[in-house]
Amino acid sequence: MAVGRSQMSVNIMGFDGPIGAIIIGGRGGVGAAMARQVALANPRNQVVATSRDDSWTQVVSEVANIRRMTLDLTDETSCSTFASQVNHPIQCVVNCSGLLHDAGIQPERTWRHLDPKQMAEVFAVNSIAVAMAVKHLLPLIGRQERGVFASLSARVGSISDNRLGGWYSYRASKAAQHMILKCAAIEASRLYPNLTCVALHPGTVDTALSQPFTSRTPAERLFTPEKSAGHLLDVLAALGPTDSGGVFAWDGTSIEY
Repeated sequence: MAVGRSQMSVNIMGFDGPIGAIIIGGRGGVGAAMARQVALANPRNQVVATSRDDSWTQVVSEVANIRRMTLDLTDETSCSTFASQVNHPIQCVVNCSGLLHDAGIQPERTWRHLDPKQMAEVFAVNSIAVAMAVKHLLPLIGRQERGVFASLSARVGSISDNRLGGWYSYRASKAAQHMILKCAAIEASRLYPNLTCVALHPGTVDTALSQPFTSRTPAERLFTPEKSAGHLLDVLAALGPTDSGGVFAWDGTSIEY
């Protein structure tokens, strides 16, 4: 299944009318672009964009139907407090947060670089945080209507596709995320028959997360956040409950575990 860039319409992500959406990591490149595109698709859409940064969430969004809220998925108290403060129906939750590197963490090129504290931090953001989103935010989605729960992952999280090695923590944490979402999809199928629960590979996106590693990426394969978000919204529109538990790339193709 190949898809084109998202065309803004009322029926974004396959929904028939206005929706409530939570975009986790709404300050980041893809998250910000996705929140904006969902909000602008229909002025009646209610979009919550989250960040761990209190100073960002205290500034009112330029888009009237985007509400900024504080959420730290690595803190369960923050998750439960946030969930209790969402005061409108939710049909869609998309997690756009993730950790590849920061000032003290770099992807490992060899097992000699493995550090348990750094590995724990990467897993906390890329794996455990996704489990907390499932626990606290997936239940906000209505049980009988169409629902979407998605989390941004990466093709390098595919075990069967790993031919280069390296990047131990990032690869393993994304593979763990895939298993968490697979388990959630199986459980949700019994309670939320119309829910689509998937992992998404956004492609190589020109953001702070990927910039140190994109020097050899051809220009046509390096997406702006807006283009990547548009592709992902198209993919979500084309997926349904029978696709739950899967991992899908920006072009709609399935990625093996």
